[in-house]
Amino acid sequence: MIGGGSVATRKALALHDAGARVTIIAPAISESLVSLAASSPRLAIEKRMYAGAEDLGESDIVVAATDSHEINEEVAADARALHRLVNVVSDGSKGSFVSMATHRDGKVTIGVTAGGVPREAMRIRDAIAQGLTETGPR
Repeated sequence: MIGGGSVATRKALALHDAGARVTIIAPAISESLVSLAASSPRLAIEKRMYAGAEDLGESDIVVAATDSHEINEEVAADARALHRLVNVVSDGSKGSFVSMATHRDGKVTIGVTAGGVPREAMRIRDAIAQGLTETGPR
């Protein structure tokens, strides 16, 4: 995970919750990630700027989640050169896959994509989630 802000945090936590080992590289990292890293051997933090392809190491999946389109594109180019799957949060078309906006309600999990428009996917996900909440507990 290249980036340590709110989107990177959400994606890193989802990967961690699914059982993945996650490394975060960013000069600023959310308190949620710092706290989890203190208690989980599957979450590592490197508080620094992205240094290039060598930072991607043995990663199977790369997430470019910085607030800089230029850095995200550099990460994507490096990941592609190493034949890694890459998700670019600022522009899904620059990566090799997009992730869905998800919501969990008991045993129900929904996922929404919206043609590379993350904010629209989140809006639709939230509307569905509200509908699930209105129908009662699961």
